Amino acid sequence: MRLIQVAHKCLLALRFENESEEKAKKGRTVNPLTQFKKIPILQLLIALALVARAAGTARAAISDFNGDGHPDYVLQNACTHQTAIWYLNNNVYIGSAWGPTLGWWFLVGAADFNRDSHPDYVLLNSNNAPDTAIWYLSGRTFVGSAYGPSVPSGWGWVATGDFNGDGHPDYVLYNPGTRQTAIWYLNNNVYVSGGYGPTLPNGWALVGAADFNRDGHPDYVLEHVTGQTAIWYLSGRTFVGSAYGPTVRSGWGWAGTADFNGDGNPDYVLYNADTRQTAIWYLNNNVYTGSAWGPTLPAGWSLVAAWCAPWDYGYGCCQ
Repeated sequence: MRLIQVAHKCLLALRFENESEEKAKKGRTVNPLTQFKKIPILQLLIALALVARAAGTARAAISDFNGDGHPDYVLQNACTHQTAIWYLNNNVYIGSAWGPTLGWWFLVGAADFNRDSHPDYVLLNSNNAPDTAIWYLSGRTFVGSAYGPSVPSGWGWVATGDFNGDGHPDYVLYNPGTRQTAIWYLNNNVYVSGGYGPTLPNGWALVGAADFNRDGHPDYVLEHVTGQTAIWYLSGRTFVGSAYGPTVRSGWGWAGTADFNGDGNPDYVLYNADTRQTAIWYLNNNVYTGSAWGPTLPAGWSLVAAWCAPWDYGYGCCQ
């Protein structure tokens, strides 16, 4: 319901802006609700699905925090802003520890920005054109922080990956209005340069990045409004080919990717926000080879950020 409300408001604003601009030239005003009803139903449903999917896209922070070679989950509590590390052996929970409390930031990823062999938190202050920050960790312990570059208006932060092979994680950005992608090259938290990546086809959204064909270059993970996924193979930021991945079932969301079974191939992490159940889908490149349930999260905790407006802090995010 929350996603539909977001989609409704976005569509309303877009339609109202366009109609108002045209009719203002003729000295007339427009009722936004009347104009909303004039959108053809098929176009409306497609637009609702696209906007809702974009609004609901959230990524998990998954990395190896205890140095045992197995990726771990980072959980976050929308009410207390506390984080917790759940240590895993493949899909099996083996222990946990508290991580730092976020305050008014949202956790969206983890990567080693200062190259001390410990993954760090990537934080945003909103889901659209956010400021970014890096929280440096040693295991689960906060040791320092720095601001990263701010994302420009109309763009969203999607993922990290080393796209230019310099050993530093880079930002992947996505503009849902134009479906354009961009890579921002970083040295630790500092923006060095950037370039456009490929533009996505209509109906698809960029949700993640990992090296699926094991050529040393991170690739894009795309998701269609139907739940179908696709891998776009890249060389640097250049598109070189693509293949369909497995389709995510209704009720589940694509949350992240990491190699859980140690075969050298990135796997999908899925999350059901209603049941708080997690699942691992094992892949060989783009091909589904099997699956296993991951741990179910306790009430009040989530694998992904609970996006809410600044005025919702401590209220809307806790519902």
